[in-house]
Amino acid sequence: ITQKGKGFPAGEHGEKWHALPPGHDPATGKQLTVSAGNPAYTAVFGKGLVELGAECPDVAVITAAMPGGTGTAPFAKAYPARFFDVGIAEGHGVTFAAGLATRGVRPVVTIYSTFLQRGYDNIIHDAALQKLPVIFAMDRAGLVGEDGETHMGLYDIPYMLTVPNMTVAAPKDGTEMLGLLRAAVEHTEGPFCFRYPRDTSPDVPPAMAEIAATPYGTWDVLRKGRDVAILAVGTMVGTALAAAEALAAEGLEVTVVNCRYLKPYDEVTLAAILADHSHILMVEEGVATNGFGAYMAAIIHRQSPQVRTAVHGVPDKIIYAAPRKKQLASLGLDAAGIAERVRALHDSEALAG
Repeated sequence: ITQKGKGFPAGEHGEKWHALPPGHDPATGKQLTVSAGNPAYTAVFGKGLVELGAECPDVAVITAAMPGGTGTAPFAKAYPARFFDVGIAEGHGVTFAAGLATRGVRPVVTIYSTFLQRGYDNIIHDAALQKLPVIFAMDRAGLVGEDGETHMGLYDIPYMLTVPNMTVAAPKDGTEMLGLLRAAVEHTEGPFCFRYPRDTSPDVPPAMAEIAATPYGTWDVLRKGRDVAILAVGTMVGTALAAAEALAAEGLEVTVVNCRYLKPYDEVTLAAILADHSHILMVEEGVATNGFGAYMAAIIHRQSPQVRTAVHGVPDKIIYAAPRKKQLASLGLDAAGIAERVRALHDSEALAG
């Protein structure tokens, strides 16, 4: 039985006091500074989920002791008969979702990336092997700032890429996240997962009814250059575009590809990129070991062994609590760090010669 908020006199607000961000009044729990701007990915997801629930009466939502943290509380309020909080029992939540899927329900399992690891056996045995259309919405994917090392969502790309029949996706912004959610609901040939960060969305999405499904298995070339191509995943798409802008001022022309579907990848677009580029950098906000970059590097080596590749992600070490922006910069996952990796890759041929 989970009872949150015991570390501080939380009263009736156990979940709220369980994980307050810095900058709050300890007497009241209120934020002392409220930042204006775009909504958080979690809030965008929660709003879109409620709107999708009105369209699709077969959609149900499952979470594990975090309705507030995952943004699913509004869905629970709007559709209580279609919402299930299984408590800290992620494996059970996954198997329960698989059972619902066998009966025609479209379950959306909304769990932090780090905690979904607890249900990995269930993902493989109870969803993937039967090709059941269970949707996994993985919140807090990537670096999580002050939430600390136990909450880092750095491993979902490697652990989901290895699952047979699994679709793996990552949006560049909130609108694309909701497009992937719609695509996931429409996909019936196996489980579908997508990841999004503990951060604000770079855009303010329209209503769910105005968002089409993100075309299945496709990438999007956002910028064309001749020197180096960046295959960017999720949060790194916008950062890669900023790096490309900076490099253009130096005379280095960079292609930026939004690799929104990691698996299946876009074979047609990749073939076009390989035909036009001799240097490719893969960038992801997740561990580089066995991640998307390693996956693509092996594919590129088989198809075009003459192309030079490099992988830029989180190194094989524990990342400790710090502001998210500081974490990204320290790992070279900001625009300056990506630009530096592009320069090094572009210069590697000359250095080798």
